[in-house]
Amino acid sequence: MQLETPEGFWAAQDCEAAIVEEMNRLRADGISKGSVFLFPAPANPETVWRVHALTRLEAVPMPHSSEATAEHLHTLEELRNETDDGGARIDRAQPIYLRLTTTGTTGKPKRVDLNEQQIEFSAEASASRLGVSGDDRWLCCLPLHHIAGLSILFRTARLGATTVLHPNFDPHRVSRAIDEDNIQLVSLVPTMLKRILDAREDQPFPPSLRVILLGGAPCPPSLLNRCRDIQAPVALTWGMTETASQIATRTPGDLRDAPDVGKPLDGITIREHEGLLTVKGPIAPGGLLVTGDRGTLDAEGRVIVFGRGESLIISGGENIDPRRIENVLLAQSEVQEAVVVGRPDAEWGERPVAFVVGGQVHELKNGLAETLHRHEQPAEIHLLTAIPRNEMGKVDRSALRDQAQAMHGGDEILGR
Repeated sequence: MQLETPEGFWAAQDCEAAIVEEMNRLRADGISKGSVFLFPAPANPETVWRVHALTRLEAVPMPHSSEATAEHLHTLEELRNETDDGGARIDRAQPIYLRLTTTGTTGKPKRVDLNEQQIEFSAEASASRLGVSGDDRWLCCLPLHHIAGLSILFRTARLGATTVLHPNFDPHRVSRAIDEDNIQLVSLVPTMLKRILDAREDQPFPPSLRVILLGGAPCPPSLLNRCRDIQAPVALTWGMTETASQIATRTPGDLRDAPDVGKPLDGITIREHEGLLTVKGPIAPGGLLVTGDRGTLDAEGRVIVFGRGESLIISGGENIDPRRIENVLLAQSEVQEAVVVGRPDAEWGERPVAFVVGGQVHELKNGLAETLHRHEQPAEIHLLTAIPRNEMGKVDRSALRDQAQAMHGGDEILGR
């Protein structure tokens, strides 16, 4: 592996020396095989050395945000010390290689343990789908306490490729790096890509950029259209922490106007079980994972993800898919972003509430009334200047549900 940051460049032998030095420090601090080591993980060389040093010592890295609050750190300490499986199918015949936490849509941290087989198989299957080689330079501007950022470290190390590590995400800096630093791959979430395209004013990317791995959230049709106009090498993907990142991925440059995220990676089988997608193969904990994502497969075996199962809104006995309402809102020309969540309701159980960036409430109401069934129409529409997101660019639905409850009874209401 090789590493490049604003601080300098480390060739393979330099990386090796830095990792060995960190291993010696950790041993001196009493870290040994099986230790779960909780530590802040800013995007810098020291974090890279520490992750690799811990895994070589057969200790378990548990990185967290360097901006974690005292309350969050207390929760992480509890998760670090957990020994039960919490009902998850963790194959304890495989030692824990990496411990992470994920919040999903609930806002409550959950422990996720990954083994070396999951990490290794994921790296191999990803490289096969994306066409990665040891000569490539993969730009990482994602946090190193999330699997999306960490997976880049593991994949480039396995291939002997170079990680170009940015300390944080800055759309202008990423755009310049793509143009000037011979970048072949970059991993992004949709909101990041939108900001990069805005910074570039939709200037096409150089031919040296072969892959924009785009996941973490659904890609809005408007963003996909912009990518199509400049023939951006986007590879839509669906993955999760529990599977060491990618599960299904389109080939780079496949910008079809279709709802799928591509076929499963080689060696992975995906099925639909009672409306939820299941993952079978070496990347799944215990070999089989029933995900919380609703979806299906098309006739060609490509995966279509509808959304998180817990996002489903049940109102008056009717099942309401928030993604359907969001898509209707996004189809209106002035709407930039739209998120729909459920708010508890004494009479109906739940009511859908929409948060929208752009547009006027009256026009939004008319557009929804023309397309949606009565029970699907939001009880309230709230206009925001920005949708709250976490550091990975995912919508903070937990915060929006709290906000919907706090704002209940406002003026911008659609009657039922």
